[in-house]
Amino acid sequence: MAGLHRKRFWTGVGATAAVALLPLLGCQSVENSAPSQTEVRVIDASYNAPAVDVKVGTTTIAANIGAATFTNYAFLPPEDTTAYVYPTGTSKATASAVGDFLVSQQHSVFITDSTSGYTATILTDQALTPPTGYFSIRFLQQAVNAGAVDIYLVPSTGTLSGSKPLFSNVAPGAVEGYTNVMAGQYTIVVTPTGVITTPYSSSSLTFVAGQVRTALIMDAQLTTNPPVTVVIGDDLN
Repeated sequence: MAGLHRKRFWTGVGATAAVALLPLLGCQSVENSAPSQTEVRVIDASYNAPAVDVKVGTTTIAANIGAATFTNYAFLPPEDTTAYVYPTGTSKATASAVGDFLVSQQHSVFITDSTSGYTATILTDQALTPPTGYFSIRFLQQAVNAGAVDIYLVPSTGTLSGSKPLFSNVAPGAVEGYTNVMAGQYTIVVTPTGVITTPYSSSSLTFVAGQVRTALIMDAQLTTNPPVTVVIGDDLN
């Protein structure tokens, strides 16, 4: 399986403090895809699922992946077909989703929890470059224990107390669509809704014009400090 793109960087800090970014192996962003192909990856955000393999039609695009994972995009022939999720090493699909995987489009097979099990849905990823001078970012809020949160992008010259949330009152399970933000250096801050005294903050991150990113918010599994993890996937550039 290709390398996974995972950047985890959350911990409890003061309002203007930041912590070290811990870069992990990365999925490649997509820059120039072949016009006759479609691109599909997997985002595994399930606490319940075991290690899984994922096929689109009959083609395996991910193997032996677990929670809080973005895979690389796979380049596939465009078609209307089904994505299947299998516990690793088995041949019986335990979740599936039908998708229209069209020419020059990008999609994610998004694995999330459903009561005591898990399910798969198809997300459409942004395949177009943002306007000049901007980057685009969306957030997938899967931090069930954290509850509703506010999400900030605090510029390097600003403070949390002087900033407005990029997204407010984001409930678990929400998919906040792409928004365009001026390229630059930011700290991503996630707080309980309406509260800024106990934020979870990244180190300073540089977002370059033309980039498209997806950020997955999840509850930390082995510790309550940090209580939240965030993984960033490269969608484009």
